[in-house]
Amino acid sequence: MRFHPPLFLYILVLLSCSEKTINYNFPGEPGKRVTTGLEVFIEEKAEKLRGMNAVLVTNHSGTDYALRSSYSLLIDAGINITKIMAPEHGIYGYQNEYDSRIKVPGPSKNCPVYNLHHLNKSSFLRLIKDAHAVIFDIQTLSMRCYTYISNLKFLMDSMAGHPAELFVLDRPDPIGFLGPDGPLLERDHESRFIGEFPGPFMYGMTIGEAALYYSDRYEPRTRLTVIPMRGYSREMLFSETGLPWIPPSPNLPDYSGTIIYTFAVYLEGIDVSIGRGTTKPFEYIGAPYIDPELLAAGLTSIGLKNFKFRPVRFKPVFSHFRGQTCGGVQVFYTGGHFSPTETAYSIISCIRKLYPQARWRRSGSGYVIDSLAGSASMRQYIDRGETAPEYSSLTGSGIRRFKRIRKKYLMY
Repeated sequence: MRFHPPLFLYILVLLSCSEKTINYNFPGEPGKRVTTGLEVFIEEKAEKLRGMNAVLVTNHSGTDYALRSSYSLLIDAGINITKIMAPEHGIYGYQNEYDSRIKVPGPSKNCPVYNLHHLNKSSFLRLIKDAHAVIFDIQTLSMRCYTYISNLKFLMDSMAGHPAELFVLDRPDPIGFLGPDGPLLERDHESRFIGEFPGPFMYGMTIGEAALYYSDRYEPRTRLTVIPMRGYSREMLFSETGLPWIPPSPNLPDYSGTIIYTFAVYLEGIDVSIGRGTTKPFEYIGAPYIDPELLAAGLTSIGLKNFKFRPVRFKPVFSHFRGQTCGGVQVFYTGGHFSPTETAYSIISCIRKLYPQARWRRSGSGYVIDSLAGSASMRQYIDRGETAPEYSSLTGSGIRRFKRIRKKYLMY
């Protein structure tokens, strides 16, 4: 005879599964999660702008913990959002740059959306001429090459002396626990978007702290107000904030890949794929000429204690080596603190020793790696066969000096 559990047991199981599904990543209790600058702004500052015109700079990442968009929350608070400006990848975070002169569909037919990638200062100022405020609410990473910080710098430079107030709504820094790292930006290697923000490769500040730093040291004429978070600590992993992970850009679908991105992005400076166009962007590293087992063994022998490597083959559907089968490795982050620059330096050195055809990629008359690093020193040290610790000793004094400077602007 078959045993049939009582009906009430089925009901209990279904109820418990339903509760776990509903509550997963959405604790809903402010004391158990970080309260973002958006939520603090709605609670404490929105009344100040009730009935006034504002321009919102945001994308798909601009939500509260319950995934309500900053646009809808600000409208509900009585603020008249006249325009939205989106960074790279657009308002929904799925597309590449689009023409700012075209009003693309957004969260409301009555609110045109423009892309900051195609705006110069004069066109930006024309668009905000009737605004009492510009509100910035975007999830970013504290990396100079991550283009959203360049968008903020552009806003602050353009609004210098403008009567509108710039509100920066602070958000967690998913890689903040790593702190400042890498070479300082040198004037000869400044570039639009990936090399604009003055500081090291990783500046180790939230977007609000970075705004305070830039305003005080470079552009004090901007009317800036930063709305801090509640319950945040810079040592937090994003998984400890109680907030849902919304990919800040298309190639960062999960948090572990975002941590790996901090060093993997440097590898765009050599002739390999870093997994763009695969299901594991930045976690896959390879090229058609690479033997997976040989590379995995080589990288394992380096002794990077925070990472493990698995031999793989993959075929990108777009980006570098599109449609070609690549041999390489999958990178696994095992936890703990590490230096992204020293890690990238070690991996690039290993790949170039094993495969001399992994040449430095060029962009125009320069090198991609120089633009990413903000300095030619990383490429030059690797070419001379210097070790990663030797390179770290070169950049260390600049990092120590920057850490002393940034203390003034830290809120958490």
